[in-house]
Amino acid sequence: MLAKVYNSYYLHNSPNGGIFAVLFGCYPTNMYLCIMKKMIILLLGVMATSWTHAYIDHRKTKEDSVEALIHSKNPPKGEALIRCYMELIRGYLGKDAQKHDRYTRKTLALSYQLNALAARQNALYHLGLQYYGQEKFRDAVYYFQWGLAVTDSMENDKRYSESEVDDMRSQLYGAIGNVYNMQDQLQLAIAYYQKALPIFEKHRWLQSQTILYHNIGELYVTMGNTQEAKRNYLKAIEKGEESKDSLMPALARKGLVMIYIHENNYEQTRQTIEKAYAYFHSHQQEEQAGYAEILAAMSSMSLMEGHQDISKAKTYISEALTLLNDEMMFETKSAIYATACEVAMAEKQWHKALDYGLRSVHDDSLATFSDKECLMHLAEIYMELGDKQKATEYINKVYGIMNRYATDHYQSGLSQMEVLYETEKKQDAITQLTKEKQYYLYGGILVAILLLLLALLFFLYWRSIRLRKRHALLEAKLEGETTERVRIARDLHDRLGGLLTALRLKIAEDNGKKDAVLLTDDAIREMRNVAHHLLPEALHRDGLRTALRDYCQTMRKVSFSFIGDEQFLNKQYEEHLYCIVYELVNNAVKSAHAEHIKVQLMADENLTTVNVSDDGKGLTQGDPKGAGLRNIKERVELMGGMMDIYTPNSGGTEINITIDNHKNPHLGD
Repeated sequence: MLAKVYNSYYLHNSPNGGIFAVLFGCYPTNMYLCIMKKMIILLLGVMATSWTHAYIDHRKTKEDSVEALIHSKNPPKGEALIRCYMELIRGYLGKDAQKHDRYTRKTLALSYQLNALAARQNALYHLGLQYYGQEKFRDAVYYFQWGLAVTDSMENDKRYSESEVDDMRSQLYGAIGNVYNMQDQLQLAIAYYQKALPIFEKHRWLQSQTILYHNIGELYVTMGNTQEAKRNYLKAIEKGEESKDSLMPALARKGLVMIYIHENNYEQTRQTIEKAYAYFHSHQQEEQAGYAEILAAMSSMSLMEGHQDISKAKTYISEALTLLNDEMMFETKSAIYATACEVAMAEKQWHKALDYGLRSVHDDSLATFSDKECLMHLAEIYMELGDKQKATEYINKVYGIMNRYATDHYQSGLSQMEVLYETEKKQDAITQLTKEKQYYLYGGILVAILLLLLALLFFLYWRSIRLRKRHALLEAKLEGETTERVRIARDLHDRLGGLLTALRLKIAEDNGKKDAVLLTDDAIREMRNVAHHLLPEALHRDGLRTALRDYCQTMRKVSFSFIGDEQFLNKQYEEHLYCIVYELVNNAVKSAHAEHIKVQLMADENLTTVNVSDDGKGLTQGDPKGAGLRNIKERVELMGGMMDIYTPNSGGTEINITIDNHKNPHLGD
């Protein structure tokens, strides 16, 4: 079983899925993070575009024929239609976003009609991928989370095997982890990656475990937690060797080597680097960049305190330099040039060190936090060359980078700066220049933090006032509406009901026509139904599920289904949700003239979802302006939810409402 964490779509659909998994999951450690974040999105886009182009070129006739079949006089139906939609979704991913979105949403709508949970999960996953590729991360997480809710509902469905459900769930965990990773929310990313681990272990998907452990180790390195990084790298090596993999253990050892070098642990560095070197040396053609990086690491090992061998260091770095070519990423070149600079510094060849040092850093406009050590080397070199102005300039560049980094990540940035300063204390000339700057830096960071906190507090206070005012207005309006419903129901039952009953008796006493008596009976029965359903007692007595079920059973054209656990239904929202369903069903019957209406209620500890679909005439183009839908939208917004309206060309309407059970805790207080 190939790895499913980082891009499950390509793992399951591309003939080179294993290669894509390795590329997508394995990027260099710490100093390459910023550029590799961008490269992951780029890689996703490139894979989606380039592979899909090949797919389109190779299968365009099939795609055209599938679309022609769908629009033919005898189009496929049911599961066959879903399979056609999935062919088109796969074909248009990365090539035609509009068609990809259209067929994905058609699949989603059809999955509710057919109760096809696997197709629904697949459609939601593809919607998440679509938004992920557009860097709309909030929307991507929303659809991935929705997909997880669907996957949970598949657990007790005998149509789906345990392995199939676990595969889908791990696919979504990895996708959500990727989203958080891209936003530098590394703790959340690790948490979701680790959710996939028990699944991989249960099914002994060893390659998936290997890649996941390696990448969790990479994230821990970025966070500065070397102990957890080492633990995960070692697990990656263990699982990789068990699965007979050779590349992933070598990559994990490469990451371990960098940690051991920074810890000045020569013996562990030597033992680990020997095995990594054996792999990369025997795979020089396909892993030329990795081999060059290992040579650079061996050169750094030869400069370690107490084991310094400048001659060996020079030999290793010289070979690494001969391997450099224009196809290698700048980050690989930077690592090799940086090591060459250190070797030249150890030889006190300052002009040569300066040349390598200048090659190892980005241009000022592209400088990242990973450039700091190279910039510090340049400052030291200029000091040795007697150019104090240049040395000061590079010290200032270091502080500029650190200031930007502290602004974005000031908590983790402070700890990393402390490590940096502790290391640089050994360099007397550099320390003398940075001492005064250090106070300014800390003072500036402290002031910036205080200003940010004050601005954040002011913003939160201002937003809280606005939200409270808005919620108060909406609650007052909707509470008045609910009160009016109760009053109307009472008046219908007590006053109009009594009058109709008296009228019926009068007609019967006066020997009225039988038709008039029957019509009066129908009027009394309809009036009682309306009065009952405006706000039924069962809603408060038995809960939303029972109230909706009873209501739908009284409607000839309406069916009701429930998925989830009743204990998770948010009691504060039940009255609003009942009124919403009541309004939507009435609209479908009276305005859309629907013949079949489906009401579905889903609940778990995080989300409550209501879906109402019909086969009526649908809504007109553009945003719906009706008072009923505006009222529904206001109720949904009051609960902090989302409402999606979908009207296919063939007719009908589907309205999906999703409520986060943890939002708006003051609603109804």
